[in-house]
Amino acid sequence: MATELLQPTQEHIIHVLMKKNPALDEQKLRSAVAFISEAHKGQFRKSGMPYTEHPYEVAKIIAEMKLDTSSVLAGLLHDVVEDTQHSLDVIKTRFGEDTAFMVDAVTKISAAQKQGNKIEQKAETYRKFISAMAKDPRVIMIKIADRLHNMRTLQYMKPEKRKIIAQETLDIYTPLTHRFGLYQFKSELEDLAFKYLNPVEYKRIVDHLLSTKEERERYIKSVVGPLQIKMALEDFDCTIQGRTKNIYSIYGKTLSRGCSLDEIFDIFAIRIVVESISECYLALGYVHNLWTPLQGLFKDYIATPKPNLYQSIHTTVIGPENKMVEVQIRTKDMDLTAEKGFAAHWAYKLETQRSGEELEWLDRLAKLQAEIPDSTEYLNFLRVDLKNEGITVFTPKGDSIELPEGSTVLDFAFAVHTKLGLHCVGARINNDVISATKTVPSGATIQVLSSHNQNPLPEWLEIVKTEKAKQELRRWMRTSIATEAQTLGKELWQRELRVFKIQKPEEQPKPEEICEFFKVKSVEEFYDRLGLGNMELSELAKFIQKMHPEKFSEADPESPVKIFVTDQADESQLPVEVGNESSLLIHFASCCSPIPGEPIMGALMPKQGIEVHRKDCEHLLQIPESRRISMEWNRDSKKEFSVHLKVETDDRKGITAEILDEMNKAKVFIERMSVVSAKKSGRIRLVFRIARRDLLERLMESIRSVSGVREVTRL
Repeated sequence: MATELLQPTQEHIIHVLMKKNPALDEQKLRSAVAFISEAHKGQFRKSGMPYTEHPYEVAKIIAEMKLDTSSVLAGLLHDVVEDTQHSLDVIKTRFGEDTAFMVDAVTKISAAQKQGNKIEQKAETYRKFISAMAKDPRVIMIKIADRLHNMRTLQYMKPEKRKIIAQETLDIYTPLTHRFGLYQFKSELEDLAFKYLNPVEYKRIVDHLLSTKEERERYIKSVVGPLQIKMALEDFDCTIQGRTKNIYSIYGKTLSRGCSLDEIFDIFAIRIVVESISECYLALGYVHNLWTPLQGLFKDYIATPKPNLYQSIHTTVIGPENKMVEVQIRTKDMDLTAEKGFAAHWAYKLETQRSGEELEWLDRLAKLQAEIPDSTEYLNFLRVDLKNEGITVFTPKGDSIELPEGSTVLDFAFAVHTKLGLHCVGARINNDVISATKTVPSGATIQVLSSHNQNPLPEWLEIVKTEKAKQELRRWMRTSIATEAQTLGKELWQRELRVFKIQKPEEQPKPEEICEFFKVKSVEEFYDRLGLGNMELSELAKFIQKMHPEKFSEADPESPVKIFVTDQADESQLPVEVGNESSLLIHFASCCSPIPGEPIMGALMPKQGIEVHRKDCEHLLQIPESRRISMEWNRDSKKEFSVHLKVETDDRKGITAEILDEMNKAKVFIERMSVVSAKKSGRIRLVFRIARRDLLERLMESIRSVSGVREVTRL
């Protein structure tokens, strides 16, 4: 009886699938529908419906995209391996390797496959999915269709589960739909996710749209009407439509503009669809003849298509009632691509090799993920890297590169080539030379300037926007820090041996003795720990005392540690020199900002190396003596260091300009400045770079000589 009731359902789904795409193989569909009916027998969804409802709906979405039979079969079978006893080999034998590959790509990594926590399992699942997607982009349609139907039925899940799934949808799946140009799905996924993440704002916008529906429709008619008349007078054949933007998009506008719903007029767009590219530009001229365009809001995605193949002309004009109206102009083929993205082209592209340029970002993503072993870091990388790009810039050869809004020359350089980013010193834009840390404008043609003498600086990590740049910088720094740690650790060890006059090779501790005492596997690991600051100097003293007790009795049997750990920079301490080098393991403390000419002392800080302080720094006293190390400036140092000054003044007109004039005479580079004035007094804070203490003292005296300056204090 149950089989008789189920049979019409099977017939119905086959009829629907064939109607959506008559090119499908009906016999294979029948086999798959019968197979999943048996495989998922007795399984039900949270809604109470038979589980087969889900794969049926997923297959419908895929068939509507006009994808091939293997893709629709994968949609029907996508949960079989994960939720039934059937293996991937069964899928491969019965339905082919293509279908089996796609089913495997969207099957989650199980706890049995990946020992570890849920974060690791999720990260491995995404790695597997993206690697498969890079090999066969059809995989994305299976996953997006799966997520879309799950979001449509999300109300049956527990509230806390809804939010987790909705946030994941916004973080990962909607950016993927954008990347592939699947805007038809992007809008629906965004709105469904927003509905569960922020139900109050969602309802407010829905209510607003309902209450203003008649007014909005009236206004759309007031725009479309004159356009239709204009096109008719020009004997120009086209289709004109008006549509309201999706709810999540409207919410984004309220946030970015800091305004209320009533203040947003461009919550809808007018679309003009024509036959040819030349007609697109002709239509643009007619629109601009009718209404005044806003120059800053014009974008030509026909001349420079987006990487996901999207093409259209966007122009914003001052329409009726002085309201902003966005007009999109495109051909019929562009309109199809705008709604269905790559899916609109896959029907014939599957018969030939896919274009490498169109999916270059996907190949890059697949390669880059292998360089991020940490699961949490990888998931964060995905959330950032998949987000919509904001600007398009060009190489001197005319190749376009999309970057996030606010990207720098460094981001562009890393996007072109890793080595170019690592050695970037600046760029030439429109014959102007700018620094590597400057932001780049959209539409600019950029020529990167590089030098083999330039290496990355730690502060670059705080400046770059793209995840690729961050990853390459982290990787370079990890390698460089490891090398520096070995060098610095060896130098510190040799320094201690010289302090105790252990110079002869036969007197020096053997590698196996070092490894045994410090519980390390190799001398290199010992150097590494020491260079990274993960070892106290007192540990070296204990080891040397054990190996050469006579050295300690000669020096000071009472307190061996004080022999080499002291706040006196005498010759016996063999101070470490600093000044000119750019080191990742020698940092200058921000609490006292030491500069050449001032007595200094270092402190071994765990995992950081050496932190350099002024000797009179209060924070230095809080660091154990066993971690302090004698240091002195390199006499040839020409490097400039940051200095903070506070200047107390009278509230006199022009005093700030006079102080800046003294700074200019001293030829110092001002990094930051703030001015606060009260009724009778003022306070100026300055951050600038200077090379030596004597130059700083002269500058401070010059500032004190300015009339109205009460006090100059170094912070």
